[in-house]
Amino acid sequence: MRGRRALLATAAALAASGCGFHGVYSLPLPGAEANGAHTYTVGVQLAEVLDLVPYSAVKVNDATVGHVTSIKVQGSHALVSCRLLDRVHLPANAIARVEQTSVLGEKFVEIEPPAHEAPVGRLHNGDVIPLTRTDTDASVEEVLGALSMLLNGGGVNQLHTITSEVATALNGRTAVSRDLLDRLTTFTSGLDAQKGAIIRAIDGIDHLAATVRQQEATVVDAVKTMPAALRILVDDRRRLTTMLVAVGHLGDVAGQVLNASRADLVANLRSLQPTLQRLSEVGEVIPQTLGVLLTYPTADTVEQEYFGDYGNLSLTIDVSAKSLLQTFGGPAPVARAPAKADTALPAPPPVTRWAPTGGIGGLLQGTLS
Repeated sequence: MRGRRALLATAAALAASGCGFHGVYSLPLPGAEANGAHTYTVGVQLAEVLDLVPYSAVKVNDATVGHVTSIKVQGSHALVSCRLLDRVHLPANAIARVEQTSVLGEKFVEIEPPAHEAPVGRLHNGDVIPLTRTDTDASVEEVLGALSMLLNGGGVNQLHTITSEVATALNGRTAVSRDLLDRLTTFTSGLDAQKGAIIRAIDGIDHLAATVRQQEATVVDAVKTMPAALRILVDDRRRLTTMLVAVGHLGDVAGQVLNASRADLVANLRSLQPTLQRLSEVGEVIPQTLGVLLTYPTADTVEQEYFGDYGNLSLTIDVSAKSLLQTFGGPAPVARAPAKADTALPAPPPVTRWAPTGGIGGLLQGTLS
């Protein structure tokens, strides 16, 4: 009776002090890493935890820095809580996976910085490594199960059939098979040599596809408009055919006209040859003559001699017989004997007229006088 009361008292004490008791994993395990103060806890989402249990080790670079405190179901995956030492600093984008120490060894959680991106930030107490950055290594059970499936229901039993069929296909065709392999070697070598061009062609196709994608609305409108345009062409087919026939007839007529007038055209061109030749000979004189004619009756640079709006101009005109004959190419005058003193007449002086002083009108008047 007394032993029975002691047993009931012990059970009541355990129930009163252990309302959060969850079995042996609720008891502190001696020797577990990060089991005291100066620790922080992070969560790890895992699609598969295998036989991972609480108090499994948590390692960083193969060094034990903590342990698993609990494993809970969170939706379609597991949430593993890991307690780490304060001196362990991990980036916020760290990755985690479940590994095992050996083929038949225990499971543990490995946390490490990302391998293909730069570390960012830092993991703090209460942070969770999401499912996208976690993984689970293949277990021995999975490997043996896959091997069993391959050996029992896989294609291993068909290897003999495959090798027999290959031997039958190659029997007596050794030369053809060797030639085929040589051609495949040449083909693959050609592809490798044209690798840059193939990549550029693929990039061009990608650029074309992107351009077509950007112009998708325009292409769709064009496709929608195409039936109406084809309908118009079908309706106007007879007139288009008539026009094309008329254009062909016009070409025939033009050819006949050119053939008929070829002799006349050649004769006209030959007749123009002397004229064109003379024009080419006086080609340098014509611009000079035109320059003089456009400035008549004054010289081209006469305006440079005037420093205002008015100027004086005097002209001396020699109209003697000798001067006129020399000017117009007549015979020189015959020398005559001097006349007697009493009957000799003095030679008339040269006629000199003075132009009036004035503007451009006076200048032209004095010039014409």
